[in-house]
Amino acid sequence: MKIAVTIGDSNGIGFEVFLKALKRINSNKEIEIIFYSNTSIINQWKRFLDIDYHVDNDILKVCQHSIQVVNIDANFEISPGNIDYNSGKLAGDALELALNDCLSKKVDCLVTLPFSKEAMYLAGWKYPGHTEMLASKTGSKNYMMILFKDSLRCGLATIHIPINEVSKQLTNANLLNSVRILNTSLIQDFGIKHPNIAILGLNPHAGENGAIGSEEIDIIEPAIINAKNLAINLNGPFPADGFFAHKEYLNYDAYLAMYHDQGLIPLKLLAAGGGVNFTAGISFVRTSPDHGTAFSIAGKNIADEQSTLDSINAAIEIFNNRKTFNDIIL
Repeated sequence: MKIAVTIGDSNGIGFEVFLKALKRINSNKEIEIIFYSNTSIINQWKRFLDIDYHVDNDILKVCQHSIQVVNIDANFEISPGNIDYNSGKLAGDALELALNDCLSKKVDCLVTLPFSKEAMYLAGWKYPGHTEMLASKTGSKNYMMILFKDSLRCGLATIHIPINEVSKQLTNANLLNSVRILNTSLIQDFGIKHPNIAILGLNPHAGENGAIGSEEIDIIEPAIINAKNLAINLNGPFPADGFFAHKEYLNYDAYLAMYHDQGLIPLKLLAAGGGVNFTAGISFVRTSPDHGTAFSIAGKNIADEQSTLDSINAAIEIFNNRKTFNDIIL
């Protein structure tokens, strides 16, 4: 199994947490990690990190690991904590090349380290995030951002859109499609034979029977009926605050949130520094840490690698789950 790891923003914490994660991963001859970056940038980070590593002939050596570096053209000085065109361009170039290698099946999985969207926009980036870019490039219309930590899993019905656009996106067809994508991913990617899914309401108190909005009655409740007709075990809609306050999430394999912050604020709190961002519905396995570039601590050697470690391990597990699922189906 080959895992592509992209540098992300070279002024953020991505390289630091990648090195720290490697120190906690046992060497495995069946797993090859390939790092899409630039050797000059890698060497520049030695000034900021108290981590023993070196690069020789495009091989990054950390502890017992020898990581092949795909050396992408870049010529600039890193500036930890700063937004920069050059770091945005390197992040974009690394992602494009790794994506092409995924599509051509040179590699099996993609782990993307965090980038700065602002730096990416300076370099010509045109997408709201990794998820939308990967869906566009792979031609997938049935994709979903799923974040998880262990058995806590969150699917998002909408992703990077303004709050005042959320209710417009929550049509009967779109919501039922989100339910189906999440259910399918739980089966083939997470190995759960009969998923039990909760769906959150959009409005406070899940609308209070129409007193605080009609989306629950007009859209979410019909989606539950239609899902059950498709033999999908979907329950709700649950008021979001009570769902987490009373730990009802413990009774479900996943919950479907109506918008980004509704689902991710509680998940990130409960994940306590871990957590994985996974793109369901595309042709290869893609995971990422569930945090950003953390510019405020970049270069201070204090970043927590747990989420990056989780992302690498999750990519391996999801790849194996998909392989097992496909072997059974075929």
